Amino acid sequence: MEELLELLDAAWDDETGFLGKLRSGQFDPAAGEAYVSLLSRIPEPGEMIDSRLVQLIWFAPLFMEWQTERAAESEEESRQLTRIATQVQEAIEGILGVP
Repeated sequence: MEELLELLDAAWDDETGFLGKLRSGQFDPAAGEAYVSLLSRIPEPGEMIDSRLVQLIWFAPLFMEWQTERAAESEEESRQLTRIATQVQEAIEGILGVP
């Protein structure tokens, strides 16, 4: 689990991470797909969920939505980012559940 948390943390890195680069207005569709794939590696939680895991993933879908207009340079990129954001949201719902 520690390696997975490190990879999720790296996704927020300003220079190399998918979410970090998105914060800077750089959308990388391949890195987005890799991030969705990374989320699929998170095991189903038991009764207790590591708080660091929640910190690293819960905000991502909302953050991606906020960055779409700023980071997408074309209508096609906007569609791609919206699609990836939806996949991220669905993956996180699958991990954390919905109320």
